[in-house]
Amino acid sequence: MDDLLNEATPTSFMSTIDLQSGYHQVKVADVDQDKTAFVYPFGTYRYLRMPFGLRNAPATFQRLIDKFRSGLKDVFALSYLDDIIVLSETFEKHLEDLEKVFERLSIFKLHANQDKYHFACDRVKYLGFGITKDGIEADQEKISAIQKIPVPTNVKEVQSLLQTGSWFRRYVPNFADIARPLSSLTKKKVQWHWGPEQQESFETLKMHLMTPPILKQADESKPFTIRTDASSYALGAVLLQGSGPDEHVIEYASRLMIPAERNYSTSEREALEVVWTLEKFRGYVENQQIFLASDHQHSNGC
Repeated sequence: MDDLLNEATPTSFMSTIDLQSGYHQVKVADVDQDKTAFVYPFGTYRYLRMPFGLRNAPATFQRLIDKFRSGLKDVFALSYLDDIIVLSETFEKHLEDLEKVFERLSIFKLHANQDKYHFACDRVKYLGFGITKDGIEADQEKISAIQKIPVPTNVKEVQSLLQTGSWFRRYVPNFADIARPLSSLTKKKVQWHWGPEQQESFETLKMHLMTPPILKQADESKPFTIRTDASSYALGAVLLQGSGPDEHVIEYASRLMIPAERNYSTSEREALEVVWTLEKFRGYVENQQIFLASDHQHSNGC
């Protein structure tokens, strides 16, 4: 999903196509149909079309979609299972691209969900995020839901909050450090206690989640800047491109340190963070020029 979001280059002409009951559009081989048999009060039944829940169903369907997309020459289309997005530079080119996509769908006998079409938009919802001509936005519906989250009253509600927040942690600087008082409540044998520290963590996290920045897709032709910052409990980093007023965020990352790592010296923590950050952003920075900076020591270009 991260790779697809990064590949979705900004444009004013985007269309999304959702396939209807995706897995059910794949026929189960005759020799394998008996393997899907199940007992029901009215008899024994078997699937003729691929059901949801089979171990190899996602991989099988993705191979079908990849084969479908491989024949779309000169069309910039991305696909994740049954979610397809088509991006074009101009409106005329977009119409041509859509025509090729629908012809290809007809050849593969794949049916789309007409109620979920979005054509020639400058902002579309894709994989739980908003793809715009300016970059990647958080889904506004999820942001509205976060705004309505009440103060947790038990561990289960804290876990639900953290799971929701983790979906957008790429938008929040030092997410792990901010959420640490809440994360501590979810540990085993920890007595429930909601005090000023937990309340501040809840309000700060909620504020960041309600006002997320717009992230930019990475440009491999430009150098990257990584800024790191290690606290007593967590590691934090941000991947950037551009300089001055043109500097923009690609992604934030953070994690809590394990007890052994908290015993490291300041220099050792910074070194740990550099190693972890480079591994975290490896897909972006491998074989690329990068500039690394921290609040402890600044490095030259790498």
